[in-house]
Amino acid sequence: EYVLLKYPQHFGLYYVAVMTYMIVLRVYMYAKARYIYFMIDFCYFANASCFVSVLYLPGNETLWKINYAVSNGLLLAAILAWRNSLVFHSLDKITSFAIHIMPCLLTFLQRWPSDGKSVMCPTGECKLGVQGAVINPILFYIAWQLYYILQTEIIDRKKLKGDPDIVTSLRWLTRDAKNPMNKMAKSVCRATGIFRRDENFEPESLKTKMVFWISQLIFMMITLTPVPLMFHYCNFHWISLMCVFGVTVWNGSNYYFEVFAARYIQQFEAQKKEKSIVTPGKEESVEPRKATVTFKEE
Repeated sequence: EYVLLKYPQHFGLYYVAVMTYMIVLRVYMYAKARYIYFMIDFCYFANASCFVSVLYLPGNETLWKINYAVSNGLLLAAILAWRNSLVFHSLDKITSFAIHIMPCLLTFLQRWPSDGKSVMCPTGECKLGVQGAVINPILFYIAWQLYYILQTEIIDRKKLKGDPDIVTSLRWLTRDAKNPMNKMAKSVCRATGIFRRDENFEPESLKTKMVFWISQLIFMMITLTPVPLMFHYCNFHWISLMCVFGVTVWNGSNYYFEVFAARYIQQFEAQKKEKSIVTPGKEESVEPRKATVTFKEE
């Protein structure tokens, strides 16, 4: 927040430094947890593109507009779809939120600098156009999708097929019945006859993979809809960011409440059992323990 408000012109370097640290830690943690294939998801691809823009191609307007569109379109919407939450004691949850929100903040500051002079609009007039708002971002996404299919379906096909415990985003989405993408895709497939009424997703079937590849592309295209409004209206942009931020705060508060409430109930149930312990001939007196709540990664 300090860098964002006090030195917005240096936020790009701050973003690169912080996200590099977080991503390196995540690679280490996910490799141990067999989640390493999450590291080739689109959000990391988009962050890598932002890195290139900040460090190597700061004057490339085409790349900047692609980053702007996918950051404030798909990445911002993914915060809602993946139910990101602000849980400050959880490095995993904070990293997930940062990976999605930081590119949004970066491109917001580049588009709406405090002095009103965007480095991407030297003439003072910024235009996104159909090319910048739709065509280039979709081509960018398709390029990532083709790489993802190449990596998981050809290069590492045998490895993934032989080890169903390795988690990929597609396996995660198809197994998470509560995920909005899962619910929406399943309801559409059943309504259109692609799936039977009692048919569920099977992570290893080609039909399921095709459904999610196409569904994710359609979802990506839908998320581009508000991007032109964000690009041309600063108030609409920052209000959109604040609304999404508010949802993550709400998700985080729900997490704390649900987890703490469940653990508190468990503490009292444990004390109740201790008090009810009876020895032959007399009731055993048990000193009740002080109820405590401890943090644990979920």
